[in-house]
Amino acid sequence: MVINAALAAIYVVITMMFSSFSFGAIQVRIATALYQLVAFNKKYYWGMVLGVVVANLLMSPFGLIDIPVGLGVTGLGLAIAIFINKRIKNINIRLLVVGLCVSLGMIFVALELFYISKAPLLITYVYLICGQLVAQVIGAVIFKIINKAINLREIMN
Repeated sequence: MVINAALAAIYVVITMMFSSFSFGAIQVRIATALYQLVAFNKKYYWGMVLGVVVANLLMSPFGLIDIPVGLGVTGLGLAIAIFINKRIKNINIRLLVVGLCVSLGMIFVALELFYISKAPLLITYVYLICGQLVAQVIGAVIFKIINKAINLREIMN
């Protein structure tokens, strides 16, 4: 529980540091790179979900609607990734699954922006997927490097 709280706090701080491009139709929320930790251990699901809720509550320019939307992307995306990764042992594939699940889940954000600000749905979705993929690649690279130095699966279990 303490580790999840710390991860949520780290998520919030990183989102604050990069808040200028963490919200909106064109965004790269660097903090979502932390989602890749779920590929190493599903226990960190709750830290990611809590981090998104708190970050959206404190900083979202779109108000309270961003909380359930963030839960949709993070909660559902990571839950699907965890379900798929139950059968996958290869860490590279697990990282890819996490990245794709949360990136494709950006449809919820695209729908929110379409509804709130009348942003064009399809192009907004493409921008959001690209931004999320950038963050996921950053996370995958960072955690692969860390994993080479120290076995993250072993430490996190």
